[in-house]
Amino acid sequence: MEHLSHQHPLILKENHVAKESDLCYGCNGKIVSCKSFVYCCIRPSIAGETSTNTSTSTDNGCVNFFLHKTCAELPSHIQNPQNPTEFLILCSRRPPTTLPFLIRLNCMVCGVRWKWFCYCNSDEYCFYYICLKCAMFQFQSLDNRNFDHPSHTQHPLILIQRPSSFMCDACNVEDNNKDLSYACTKCPFWMHKSCADAPKSFQFQFHDKHPLTLSFSLPKAYQKFDQYCRLCNETLNRLNWLYYCGKCRFFAHFQCARSSQTWRPTEYENLDSKLVHLPAADVSSIDLLVEQFIKAASSLNNMNNNSSSISSSTSGIKHWTHEHELQLITTNEFNDDRYDDEISLICAGCVKTIQTKNLFYSCSICKYFLHEACAKFRREIKHHLWPGHILHVGKLYKPYKFFICHGCGKSCNSIFVVNMNVKPYIMLHIECATLPEMIKHEAHPHKLDKVFHSGGSRRFHPLAELSFDRSQYCKACGKGFSSCKHRCEECDYNICAKCVMKARSIKHPWDTHPLYLIYEPGMVMEDHEHDFDCEFCSQDIDTNLWFYHCGDCDLSFHLDCSEKSCYCQYSNIKFGISNIVMEKLHPHSLTLILNKKVRRCQKCDRKQLGEPVFECAALCKAIFA
Repeated sequence: MEHLSHQHPLILKENHVAKESDLCYGCNGKIVSCKSFVYCCIRPSIAGETSTNTSTSTDNGCVNFFLHKTCAELPSHIQNPQNPTEFLILCSRRPPTTLPFLIRLNCMVCGVRWKWFCYCNSDEYCFYYICLKCAMFQFQSLDNRNFDHPSHTQHPLILIQRPSSFMCDACNVEDNNKDLSYACTKCPFWMHKSCADAPKSFQFQFHDKHPLTLSFSLPKAYQKFDQYCRLCNETLNRLNWLYYCGKCRFFAHFQCARSSQTWRPTEYENLDSKLVHLPAADVSSIDLLVEQFIKAASSLNNMNNNSSSISSSTSGIKHWTHEHELQLITTNEFNDDRYDDEISLICAGCVKTIQTKNLFYSCSICKYFLHEACAKFRREIKHHLWPGHILHVGKLYKPYKFFICHGCGKSCNSIFVVNMNVKPYIMLHIECATLPEMIKHEAHPHKLDKVFHSGGSRRFHPLAELSFDRSQYCKACGKGFSSCKHRCEECDYNICAKCVMKARSIKHPWDTHPLYLIYEPGMVMEDHEHDFDCEFCSQDIDTNLWFYHCGDCDLSFHLDCSEKSCYCQYSNIKFGISNIVMEKLHPHSLTLILNKKVRRCQKCDRKQLGEPVFECAALCKAIFA
């Protein structure tokens, strides 16, 4: 459009991303993204606003020239409210610096000094002047001033022309007292006019996949769980205005979405290339990572004068975890005739698969295996979580007994690291103990530091008190921490030791496709507007937490349920331990197994499924929980 306030044509921008300094040339009001459409000079648009030499290719006055759509489309003539036979002319120029003494520079109605657009009775000198707000207000009839808004359908609203200081019921801001406002005629409801004019749907730069929809309260479909603003990470009040995307489960406070400060993309740190980046691709990749973590911890502690883990002999080594000598062999030697095909290579130290071509230790009598790194792990180590303390490394005397790892909360019968300087003792299985001091997870832009957390494990309940410390709960699973977690120093972001090692994809017996780790609902490939239901427990999934999902079959699992449904919650227990003698329980020798079919305990007659049990190795095949 051609406008008398500017020498060049103007172009309408419906998705203008405003800066903090952007002001309307007509009313001096702030240009707010999604508040209103904006007219800009066409010259910077042609030259390219992203060009680095914009200021040299176009005049600075053109680059910074903005007009609200309402200001740009004001009528050129209006009727004088005090003299119906006279018309006032829109004056779009700034006032001269020198004027005759008798010329009045203040609005005849409200007394505000002329600085911006106005209506006057002279094109040369403004002898009679009315500001924009008063002019529009004077020409509106009482019926036109009454306003119905869908956010407040109970009563009509009336336009308040004068600047007022109040708490806006839309944006919850009370310091913006220069704006017009709408107030209810019968109740205390009050909101800024700019909030009332906010578009019902808008394509925001920080969420360009779909337009966000304006809602005057959190829709009931999403009230099953607490929702958080993706821009400020604060809890969303269910009765406040917000912008949201139902397809991606993306929510933002109304005011956060409109603030010009939120259009800056999240800046990722320049991270050290040597930093461990998670999640790992799959379970086998995790096994390899754990082996490398143990190697790194062994190398670090080998610099110290700690007690040795092994004693060498002519035929092999004698390791403190096993009664027989262990031979150093390769995977090729393992596959020869000395071993059965059904024997799986599971390390008794970390309970991870031995899948590399490296050497490992083996006992041919007991089918007992150890990674070379696990075998060389020292009996006493120093640890970054407890500087100045010496931690002891051990293993339960009876391998079929379990301990609970304070890092991940899982039952384990592997090598553990224990801090005996604190009470109660802190026990970590070797994987949690050797996790790096610092990692990078793609779910968060900053690096995460491993820290010690003192406090019992707990889980936030929606009926609990509204104000709670979210730093006490894992961002991935929603549970409290036992002792170890990875946290961001800059943000309120924490991941427990169990979740930080979740694989990007897992195989599941209920699906022919891999399940992928979803830490943000928008990661689901296709639009998914309905709820995510866990296939195992049939409960709704809180999409603020992590879960596994198959886009092809639309199957979803809670993190815990994905383990339970494929019996992985006991992944830190080495099964197959045989020749267990418990004469008071059963006359035959027993074997520790994971029971994967419904059977009854021979002692208590209780049904067992998916739990560790003792099975009789003889023909009776009895089990004992």
